[in-house]
Amino acid sequence: DFGMQGTKMIGYWVDNSPVKTNNPEVLATVYKKEKSALVSIASWAKDDVQIKLQINWRALGVDPSKAVIIAPEIKNFQHAASFKPGQNIPVEKGKGWLLVIKEK
Repeated sequence: DFGMQGTKMIGYWVDNSPVKTNNPEVLATVYKKEKSALVSIASWAKDDVQIKLQINWRALGVDPSKAVIIAPEIKNFQHAASFKPGQNIPVEKGKGWLLVIKEK
């Protein structure tokens, strides 16, 4: 549903990635397009953790005052959820999220 065509992938290993997490065991890869991004979060932590996204809004191209972070329902992968910028996001051990960051 996000539409991957025309996105630019920015891997978790890229130093200046516009989205990272505050936990070195939970990595984020960004698929960026104009005014939105799909962020793939994956955990290698030994336990369930709470993370915060560290977002460079200017580099992401999204106005933080209009931003929403949505986890779409994906059967057999994740339940639907939404998060506010700066909010803790629970990440289960060995799992992750596909998050859409976009302007309302």
